Amino acid sequence: MHAGGAEANVAAGVAALGTPTAFLGRIGGDAEGRRIVEHLRAYGVHTDGVEVDETAFTGRYAKTEGVDATGEPVTTSTYRRAGSAAAAMSPEFLARPSVAAALTSARIVHTSGITPALSASCAALTRTLLRDRDGVPGTVTFDVNWREQLWPDGDPSLVIELARCADVVLVGSDEAERVLGIGSPAGVRALLPEPRTVVVKDGAVRAVAVDRAGTQIAVPALSVEVVEPVGAGDSFAAGFLHGLARDEDLRTCLRRGHAGAAATLTVRADFATLPPDAMAALLTCTDADWSAAHVGPDAVRVGGEEFAPPRESRTP
Repeated sequence: MHAGGAEANVAAGVAALGTPTAFLGRIGGDAEGRRIVEHLRAYGVHTDGVEVDETAFTGRYAKTEGVDATGEPVTTSTYRRAGSAAAAMSPEFLARPSVAAALTSARIVHTSGITPALSASCAALTRTLLRDRDGVPGTVTFDVNWREQLWPDGDPSLVIELARCADVVLVGSDEAERVLGIGSPAGVRALLPEPRTVVVKDGAVRAVAVDRAGTQIAVPALSVEVVEPVGAGDSFAAGFLHGLARDEDLRTCLRRGHAGAAATLTVRADFATLPPDAMAALLTCTDADWSAAHVGPDAVRVGGEEFAPPRESRTP
């Protein structure tokens, strides 16, 4: 058992890349809650905005590994989140002094479609954060992170509403098909006209950033030897947000996202990082060398050079 979960993975991933990061949420007064805080702190994530509920349990999930019909690795997650400490969050949580201070000072505030799925009060919190923006002057980003297990009625209308309130939206093309009914970048952009940027991730094919004018920036996915797929989307978000925090152009942000996802796909932990020299090579190489690059559990190859493999990030 180890600490994980989408938002925690993104927070740890961004902090591991060198961007100051805070995690805001609630945990139970149990061993799992302590493990999460210790995990986040180990990566340098600030946890002053984590509230401990001694009477509740910490939400958790289990992963079951297998293969699909084509022989590709696939993982099924089972959630135990209903009634957890986090599920008791409400808009009032945003007014806690440590939470409000973090939101006011943050250049980027990131959340996902998992939080509003936990409870009606969590949905109200997420709506307040994204729509009202009280005390949130920075960029607000939203990862759709559609999980059928957490939405038993299958109604995506709330997630669509929340996405339309964000400045930047991240969504997988498969998620977009289920939530919006269309997975193409142009189609997703048309259905989400408000955000400044919409990023559509098409698995092992490419990621495309689309602005309000419909201009597209596409970066192909890296060639990867997949060991286990869970966490790749969170690592893409971490890399992309790290670039966004550094005011890098969208093409570089997309490359960072792909590199993070590729690293995580080569390990069984929920996220991994590339060695700095391998990352530097990927960020500066030509498009041709990028397309020919390969990330595996034994090495990273870019432009005829070989670098050390990704590093599993259970503990720093």
